[in-house]
Amino acid sequence: MTIAVKTLVKDTTAEFVCYKDGDLWYRITGTSETDGNFVFNFPVPTDDTGIGIFPAKIKAITLMRWVRQHLESIENDGEDAKKLPEFD
Repeated sequence: MTIAVKTLVKDTTAEFVCYKDGDLWYRITGTSETDGNFVFNFPVPTDDTGIGIFPAKIKAITLMRWVRQHLESIENDGEDAKKLPEFD
């Protein structure tokens, strides 16, 4: 089951998790009536950020471009889609 972009970005906050291999990783957590509790991790490629400022906490809708791209990647690539790096 894939969660809708609207559910992910409406009234939620994305929090910076880590930087790895050219990607800023953010996490959105929330609750929806249809999907229950959710956690969604997604990368923001630094080569795609221009001169933007990316704070530790930001309205998720501001990052909707990359949320949508990662959702499409998950749908198209399945298990081969980028994943949040594991670290201690």
